[in-house]
Amino acid sequence: MRVRSFLPVLFLSALLVPSPAPAATAPSPSEFLKLSVGADRTLADWGQIVSYFRALDAASDRVEVSTIGRSTLGEEMILAAISSPENLAGKDRIREVARRLADPRGLSEADAAALVKDGKVVLLVTCAIHASEIASTQMAMEWAHALATAEDAETKRRLSEVVLLLVPSLNPDGQRMETDWYRKNLGTRWEGSRMPWLYHHYTGHDNNRDFTQLTQVETKAISRVLYHDWFPQVFLDEHQMGASGPRMFVPPYAEPLDPDIHPLVIREVNLIGSLMSMRLEQKGKSGVISGWAFDASWPGGSKNTAWWKNVTGILTEVASVRVATPVEVPATELRGGGKGLVSYGTQVNFPNPWRGGEWRLRDIMDYERIASDAILEYCATHRQDVLSNMLARARDSIAAAAPGEAYRIPMGQRDPATARALAALLVEHGVDVKADSSGDVWVPLAQPYGRFVREMLEPQRFPEVKLVPGKDIVAPYDVTAWSLPLSMGVTVEKGALPQGLRPWGAVGPVEAPPAGTVAFALGPSSPERWKVVAEARKGGAVSFLPKAEGAFAAGTVFLDAAAARAAARVAADLGLDLAPLAALPEGATKLGAPRVGLYKPWLASMDEGWTRFLLERYGFAPVTLDNAAIRAGKLAGKVDVIVLPDVDREVLATGTPKREEGEMRYFPEPRPEYAGGLGKEGASALREFVVGGGTLVALSSSSEYLIEELQLPVRNVLSRVKPEEFLCPGSLVRIEVDSTHPVTFGMPATTPAFLNEPLAFQTAMPGAEMTRRVLASYPSEARDVLVSGWIRGEEKLARNAAAVALTYGKGKLVLLGFRAQHRAQTNATFPFLFNALAWSVM
Repeated sequence: MRVRSFLPVLFLSALLVPSPAPAATAPSPSEFLKLSVGADRTLADWGQIVSYFRALDAASDRVEVSTIGRSTLGEEMILAAISSPENLAGKDRIREVARRLADPRGLSEADAAALVKDGKVVLLVTCAIHASEIASTQMAMEWAHALATAEDAETKRRLSEVVLLLVPSLNPDGQRMETDWYRKNLGTRWEGSRMPWLYHHYTGHDNNRDFTQLTQVETKAISRVLYHDWFPQVFLDEHQMGASGPRMFVPPYAEPLDPDIHPLVIREVNLIGSLMSMRLEQKGKSGVISGWAFDASWPGGSKNTAWWKNVTGILTEVASVRVATPVEVPATELRGGGKGLVSYGTQVNFPNPWRGGEWRLRDIMDYERIASDAILEYCATHRQDVLSNMLARARDSIAAAAPGEAYRIPMGQRDPATARALAALLVEHGVDVKADSSGDVWVPLAQPYGRFVREMLEPQRFPEVKLVPGKDIVAPYDVTAWSLPLSMGVTVEKGALPQGLRPWGAVGPVEAPPAGTVAFALGPSSPERWKVVAEARKGGAVSFLPKAEGAFAAGTVFLDAAAARAAARVAADLGLDLAPLAALPEGATKLGAPRVGLYKPWLASMDEGWTRFLLERYGFAPVTLDNAAIRAGKLAGKVDVIVLPDVDREVLATGTPKREEGEMRYFPEPRPEYAGGLGKEGASALREFVVGGGTLVALSSSSEYLIEELQLPVRNVLSRVKPEEFLCPGSLVRIEVDSTHPVTFGMPATTPAFLNEPLAFQTAMPGAEMTRRVLASYPSEARDVLVSGWIRGEEKLARNAAAVALTYGKGKLVLLGFRAQHRAQTNATFPFLFNALAWSVM
């Protein structure tokens, strides 16, 4: 990079920007929508935003709006391509150049130089994936209008060098929800309050934790833009944060840094962040910080995943208001905290702290607009650097692999369906995936996304970075383990790439069964089988084997001929074999469909949303049970099994969150119809339900609620342990499984499980009304506990139970001390949940 020319050119370009002269044919957002965009207590909703961008498209030859998909609830997801008319007319060529630079295999030096010389930077900017961080959806309209109408030479220069892809909201469902909720409460005591439900139908805030597994339609849509359609070289994701600290975060990021990220990505990130902070300072915007809180080691977020795919990913975070209502922040409330700013005050990464005062929606929009203009300026001024950096990073990723270095995913493993799902996921990520004549999958490392492949397929060891000798390590931002094979329970091996490979592709046609077939067997080893069972029930009868019989393992499912016909296509697509049978085993027993209830607290729970998504995806059709539904009792008439998601005991009991000792106890009063928890009535109703024959399944921390309220012969041995003694911030740990119980049918003897809180069970001898059974436990040796990630105090898990099943009266309970369905990513432990649901009707 031509670093010596950077600052003089950037200062010169800043001086060349006069006030834009808007054209009369393209109305401003405020004019078009007939509201004051950016004013206090004023928001445009998603329908208005889309209508404005469509109008801007019609009025300007610098804007082209396209649909990139539909949201979970059916809203249109739009992308505005903003550039010079000439670039938009030649956008197909620009996209092709971007694709070739992102994957330069077979590209000659002369051709590569020509592409860099003539290509345009593709810059992706996404807004408000977190819907309550709503200011950027309003700013996007004003920024697009300014770029579409300005006639100054500098704006035209920038648009001639760059194609800006502006996504006004990556979560349109949430944008509409937040706007509707805010308008409903405007002028009341609940103005600016938090919604009592998730702002993404399934994931809430975790929608920006989905970019390794790509489970949500919004994640899939923007991933197609990134890695299949446009191949942007630079990606800005705009966010908001809490109101009581710095006003804005821009890169450089905090420690630690994953060593597999190409250094040119980080160098370019740092340059762009530095330009942003300088432009903000020049505009009189105080409180901008870098090197704080947000690290560069975790790949789960949108722009994070892009780092390992050679894209320069930029995060900005601006202090929030109460949605669109101003806040007053006195200087005494401003605080530091977290890595990079222990206490609030002047330091190298925070040279001009904000002094407190009033903070408004317009302030957020102004900070975001300056940062957005700065990244556009950088991309235009350093167009050839940006393009050559992308080329260099892709080439280096290819060259980093040893000759023939590859990963093999054998299809002969115990769960070929999930192995196939892993291969399909890699293809969706833009990874080059091959197959050999036996059907085994091969993933070569000599490819542009080779760094991403290595990061996703290997175990993690969180880097132990210390900023000062003798001090504790720098804490992780999110989880510390994300290995796809370990999370999904798939065997992946290193190997030498064979000859004669073909692109990995779709399955073949469904074959007709042999004559005389009366039933089909489906083994218990894959959680994907429940999708087949759900489809089969639409056409015929399903049975199962409660005990091993002959060649059939306990838990094997059998479909009659009609059921098999209904499920044949689904089974084939999943790669699951339906073995034809001339007769059913003698021990086969009818397997009914469990009626599943899922508890939903009014303090919105992301784990509830993820669990609901997973149960729907696998055909369990859960019904939502809120506090009133459970307190009303008579639950056996509604459901067979109730799932309590990973929710703190205090939230379940009272509806208010847990507070650590010394923390402020204040919690904003919710609207009365959304207040409270289960209370004593709810606890009594759950006891009555299980004693009368129902099944309760507690996920992770909700186990503690059942242990206390039902007085179970189980305790959490880590309940009083301090973080200095035990800390597991999201790691994969080894558990040993007793696979002879219906909840664990089909599971291997050991499996990785995701743990992110201090939970480990110890059981005791129950009375005559109960029985207990340890389903899974941690290894006896502490050194065998950690599989991937980072943990402190693993010896405290050793020899303790990880999952327990109990009978109580006529009913059943399952306590899972780990996140069996964490963010719909841990396929390896899905069977604990799915089998527990089936156990309720066995």
